[in-house]
Amino acid sequence: MVELEDKSRLKPMLFVDEMISYLKNKNIKFNYISENDALKYLKSNNNYYNLTSYKHNFEKYMFDGRFVDKYIDLDFAYLKDLSIIDYRVRLVLFKMIINIEHYLKMKILNTIENIDEEDGYRIVNLYLDKDFNSDKFPKKLHNSIFKKVGSEYYQKIFSKYDIDKDKKLENIPIWEFLEIITFGELVNFYEFYTKEYGLREESKDVYILRDIVKLRNAVAHNSCILSDLGNKNNNYPISYKIINFLESCDVGKEMRIKKLSNSRIKQITYTLYMFNKIVTSDGIKENVINEINDLFYNRIIYHKEYYNNNELLKSVYAYFEKIIEKFYKKILKIV
Repeated sequence: MVELEDKSRLKPMLFVDEMISYLKNKNIKFNYISENDALKYLKSNNNYYNLTSYKHNFEKYMFDGRFVDKYIDLDFAYLKDLSIIDYRVRLVLFKMIINIEHYLKMKILNTIENIDEEDGYRIVNLYLDKDFNSDKFPKKLHNSIFKKVGSEYYQKIFSKYDIDKDKKLENIPIWEFLEIITFGELVNFYEFYTKEYGLREESKDVYILRDIVKLRNAVAHNSCILSDLGNKNNNYPISYKIINFLESCDVGKEMRIKKLSNSRIKQITYTLYMFNKIVTSDGIKENVINEINDLFYNRIIYHKEYYNNNELLKSVYAYFEKIIEKFYKKILKIV
């Protein structure tokens, strides 16, 4: 809790009418959209704090070797354009991620058929026992499942069991268990499953999937995805699978290191990799490819003149263009 004497250091909440003056004070221009129209847009279409988060993709002036809080080439229209692009990007990413989740479940079910000691109950009972008796977070998954008992979406499954919230869940078949856990819980289970049965190659996907879970949560909560793209906030090692994937896209080492040092770019990259790897439906892939191509080659560059002086955003576009050209470029069908 913040003490009363510290409140002077907190940023004040701005009322809508104050926001334009605040932006102008940061040297954000209104050459492409009037101040009045910008005010209407803020009141009706977008959260000010979300919209202005994209300003971190633009350069500031320097004075005596330090950045000052004024932007060199930034117009309100650029922020508006990026917010629309971000919305479109989130829609495509969400579609990709829910399909990654679905096909991960399918992969587990298909793999388990080839394990002699597995009957579809054993692995779930082992995992639920581990959760129930965990020293660190006892019953964490149990409590998550119990919260869903009254939901109409899971009624058909839970009606088969005598649920006692003080007792360990048992004998839930894997094909039902996978339907009552979240994506994050699914990845945790997948890690346990691959270790239990010595699936070394599959286990190497776990850390990639964890980053996709983070992106899924951000997208589902309508968080801004395309802000802070120059922030070097990822120090975790990159899987050789991703390195090989990017090498096949002609992404050089310098570009790879630079772009994957940003957690948002890394998470989007992982999603593009995993969707291409795990989704087997040609129809779903074609649908997503069509959306990506329309977004990437039409909407994103609709106002490309806004970003002529923005080396960061141009380099991010060039990076993803290499991936899309290799794995997501729409192929025109000859009739």
